[in-house]
Amino acid sequence: MKEINYLNMYKLYLFTFSLFISIVCNSQKQTNTHIILPKSIVLKTLRILLDNGKKEENILHNDIDGFINKEFISEYASIKISYNLSNGESINDLFFVNNQPSIIKYFYSSSETAKLNYTLTNAYDFKIQKNKFLEYTKNEVQECKEFLEKYSDSIFINKPLIDSIYRSKFSALSTKEMQYISMNSSDYYLKWYFRRNLLKSNLIDNKSVYNVFKRFPKSYIDSEEGIFIKNYLNSFTAFKKGEELPFFRVKDIANNFVSLLDYKHKSNVLVVFWATWCVPCINEIPTIRALKSKYKDLEIIFISYDTDKSLFLSKIKEYQMDWIHIFNDIDLINSYGSYKAIPRVYAINKNGQLIYDRDQDKDKDLSLLEIALFNLYK
Repeated sequence: MKEINYLNMYKLYLFTFSLFISIVCNSQKQTNTHIILPKSIVLKTLRILLDNGKKEENILHNDIDGFINKEFISEYASIKISYNLSNGESINDLFFVNNQPSIIKYFYSSSETAKLNYTLTNAYDFKIQKNKFLEYTKNEVQECKEFLEKYSDSIFINKPLIDSIYRSKFSALSTKEMQYISMNSSDYYLKWYFRRNLLKSNLIDNKSVYNVFKRFPKSYIDSEEGIFIKNYLNSFTAFKKGEELPFFRVKDIANNFVSLLDYKHKSNVLVVFWATWCVPCINEIPTIRALKSKYKDLEIIFISYDTDKSLFLSKIKEYQMDWIHIFNDIDLINSYGSYKAIPRVYAINKNGQLIYDRDQDKDKDLSLLEIALFNLYK
């Protein structure tokens, strides 16, 4: 009897270990893609973008001679290739790859030298799914196209009627797209389109977007890509005064872990979302620096939207921003509402409670922040 129990325990161990290895391997996916382009391309017009399930990354030109090896969290990584040929032809293609070795090869057909074709090995263009999708929405797409051709110079320049028509037409298109995605929620191309084009649309209410998301298979909703989307949707809920902000534990630019829990019962904290290209963000740095000087134990955490790290680091030095910096952590930005405008500022007391939210407090010049901190330290 004991031998049987030991045998069963050994089998259970093997199953658990193999499951663990499977999970680890599946969570560490990496592309292994070779892109082969004809010599006639104009390199200065070439652009390759890789979407890893969270954000898009520009692939440098010299990478195309070898393999593109990039980590991704989604079921497929997408690769967008665009460039101009010497004859003036413009190429814009979208491909999907997983962690299998894959090849995307462009070539000229022998009969039509002006026409560029491609072959795919373990790579996919999802043309069937894409064409069905476009067929379903073609009327709305055509209306939007005609509207843009006629009024492109008049949109968003203080012409309320034209802006209203614009929103109406593109809202109708988005609604039609969501209808189709809801009916075909197992197609990965539609999941990708939902995340890239509808998730952050300001033409659709958050509840409708969430209802479409819930139609996806549970395996997708519970995947790392699905959790990323879910966190973004949950960020639309306004943070409540007196409650704690969403938890995060990330590395700063000095490679140290930063967590709001570390400051609980120890320090008051200022959390600021910003970017070097944001003029109001830069203009407010002297005010933040003055607050840091006035309240010595005030911890300041700046979270940057930047993608150019060298520029980011140079600005930190230039503006003497002597506090904690987190560079382009997309999960953190997503969980706090990447759709929200910057600069975005939150103040948290030593109990970990939110006492100031710039958006909710409608504080234009940080004067209300100064009052909130004064009351906190008096």
